Amino acid sequence: MATSSIDVINPKFLNNMNFKTKIVLILLSSLLLTNCKEEMKKCVSQSTDTNVKLYNDLTDQLIPYFFREDYLGKKKYFDSLRVHNEDLYIEEKTKAHNEIFNHPEKYCNLYIDSTKNTDFVTGSKNFITGHPEAPINYIKSRKELLKEFSSNTDIIEKLSTRSSIKANQFNLCTAKVLDLAEYDKHTNECEIGVVYFSEIVFDPSKKRALVFVDHHIKKDYYGRNAVFKLKLHDNYWEIEDYTILSTS
Repeated sequence: MATSSIDVINPKFLNNMNFKTKIVLILLSSLLLTNCKEEMKKCVSQSTDTNVKLYNDLTDQLIPYFFREDYLGKKKYFDSLRVHNEDLYIEEKTKAHNEIFNHPEKYCNLYIDSTKNTDFVTGSKNFITGHPEAPINYIKSRKELLKEFSSNTDIIEKLSTRSSIKANQFNLCTAKVLDLAEYDKHTNECEIGVVYFSEIVFDPSKKRALVFVDHHIKKDYYGRNAVFKLKLHDNYWEIEDYTILSTS
């Protein structure tokens, strides 16, 4: 908002007050203006299928944060802002995000890889050590990430298995989801990249979960992958923690 805190208060009104009262009013006005700052909208999935809801809520966060600004179609502009003015970057990105929210005509395409078996193990060629089991050993060493999942003996197996989620099961507010098989039909359209999801690992309470995610900027282009830890909070699966496994 362009209005300053002093502008909110009538100057004539201020002139009739003592100094301490003026300061208190200006501080209160500043607090109100701060609270008026635009916040990035989030798309809470209403699916009654727990798995479908989790993948939708996760992707809703991955698009603006893990996939950067590709979904806004202005990547170079935001890259420049991020370097030169962090506050303006956040303000402009939030504004652009909310402008495309629930406006399908402005969506870029996100492709779901429904064919690849896994990148959790085979992706180790890009991991820091290059050892075939490096990603597995690294995940096991992240005790804080896995502490709620100690009773689940299938963690690595599930993170190494492709999810059965389909493109038509996504109902996002900032992107159009297509199957990777559709890629060649939309080569001239704006895109966010290609994403692969593993199966979900739940903790005993079903309130926390782990998912392996592999994202490529474009088909057969470079990307990165990570394991995300989510927590169910106010009917929304929020990213609580994550660990990057490899980049390329």
